[in-house]
Amino acid sequence: MTLLLLIYECFFTGLFAVGGGLATIPFWQSLGRRRGWFSGAQLADMIAAAQCAPGPLGTNMAAFVGYTVGGLPGVAVSPLALMLPTLGVDLVASRLMERFKDSARWEGVMRVLRPASAGLICAAAFALLQISLASGAAWDWSAPLVWFDWRCLAFYALLLPFVFWKKLKRIHPAVYIAVGAVAGIVVGL
Repeated sequence: MTLLLLIYECFFTGLFAVGGGLATIPFWQSLGRRRGWFSGAQLADMIAAAQCAPGPLGTNMAAFVGYTVGGLPGVAVSPLALMLPTLGVDLVASRLMERFKDSARWEGVMRVLRPASAGLICAAAFALLQISLASGAAWDWSAPLVWFDWRCLAFYALLLPFVFWKKLKRIHPAVYIAVGAVAGIVVGL
């Protein structure tokens, strides 16, 4: 039964996560909360591992979610369930784009999908910030100071300027990952 629910959830995520792999993160976050299959900390670990693994983020996330929920059978079915609706929509959309590429109605559809995609990606960015900087405390509006792990927030604030500093833009992203890993071990994050 769990495997069928996993297939359904991955299919639903693949159908509505417009905007690529980052757009799937709010769906995974919601899934973890609704079904109780994994915690926010486990999701953060899955995101980090999926980013490091070769391949598309959404498919990698589906594989990690599948493994967490259903073991090896979950790994086998969840990426396929995620990709199946995308494949179908892409086949139909490519034919429609070819046929109606100069149509004002098609341009209207695209005009609506662009902000929807941007919104999902912004929601993913907020979810990533919440997952990586949160203290694990409930988001109680009467006590906002306990929402964040201040060590993580300080480390984030310390590293952010380096990402945008022109001279350091030539540094490979793996260096930032390695620095973050070492600092996390040393500071105990």
